[in-house]
Amino acid sequence: MFKQRTSAMSEVDTAVQTRRKFRMVALDLDGTLLDSNHEISDSTCQYLRKLHDKGFIVSIATGRSAACTAHIIDKLNLSPLSIPAELSSGNKNSGGFPLVCTNGARGLRVLRKTNSEIATGLNKAVDKAPRRSSTEPIPSLNNDEDTDLAPTNLFLNETIIVNEELFHSPLSSELTFKTLALAHKMNCVTNYYHNHNIYAVVRNGYHMELTKRYAKLTGSEELYRYLNVENSTGDDAVMYNNKNVYGYQKAVEHGLPSKLLILCDTEQLDEVTSRVRLELNGSPSTIQAHVIRGSPPFFVEILDPHVNKGRGLQLLCESLSVPLEEVIAFGDGDNDLEFIQMAGRGVAMKNARDSLKKVADEVGEWTNHEVRK
Repeated sequence: MFKQRTSAMSEVDTAVQTRRKFRMVALDLDGTLLDSNHEISDSTCQYLRKLHDKGFIVSIATGRSAACTAHIIDKLNLSPLSIPAELSSGNKNSGGFPLVCTNGARGLRVLRKTNSEIATGLNKAVDKAPRRSSTEPIPSLNNDEDTDLAPTNLFLNETIIVNEELFHSPLSSELTFKTLALAHKMNCVTNYYHNHNIYAVVRNGYHMELTKRYAKLTGSEELYRYLNVENSTGDDAVMYNNKNVYGYQKAVEHGLPSKLLILCDTEQLDEVTSRVRLELNGSPSTIQAHVIRGSPPFFVEILDPHVNKGRGLQLLCESLSVPLEEVIAFGDGDNDLEFIQMAGRGVAMKNARDSLKKVADEVGEWTNHEVRK
């Protein structure tokens, strides 16, 4: 046993020592697996490797995009998970780390290239893998970026690759346009998530400040594509309107977003969240969007109405042929409600929101930054 263990791993210990049979652990990141500095500790990595070596499936389910999990997956350094041929959609090379990202909108199996030879010849055949997502970075639209510099993000430079996209449920075009129009009307900046990139239209200095804050929080500085740096002054009504999707036309041309994220001032979050829910959904009986109050509290997330981390976990487990009752899930935020309810055993961290603690099977004894001796 390790002399020190972070709280999430202590909770895993407690759960796996019950008489019930569990085969898989599904972990939220921020506020759960990661500490208050949004880092994963060495002892946590060692413990998860130990579980993995015993045949326990370790997976991540997060609101972050896939690219924003790169450094965590790299540090975990788990050997590729083999997938039986009958579960691999006819792809004998299927396998990799199981990941649910963008709050359940996307499910992937990802591989570190340094491990790809372990998965029977995968490094030679990965380009032919069915439904493989493109990991080629879209050229940056930032004027001030040195395009001669190779990207350091491990997805962008293809140190980590998407071996197979298991599912993807982006927003509809109607919901996308409606959300962008509403954010523009509220004078808010929106993150538009497509593939590994985050597109943003900044119309003032505060918009830029909010995107920089979010980039620092999630380590997504390289992922941002600012669509209007060269045109940041002028009449907003003329520059941004429904004809150019309020400045997001180039993003829309690449494809519909996995999610949209409206950034705002912390003091305005509850007001913005309520307004977004009211204007996108109309009433509780007509749900047209899944709206999540963000944490840390300076953003609101908008997803397809059928998307949540619980549904993402269900689809992931189907691809792995793991019954949900054999899964332990850990979370702390509002976006983890369906997630921990879907699992056979749902554990809310001590630092979790009260709404999550009420529906959890168990509330942990430690917060995400505490260390158990």
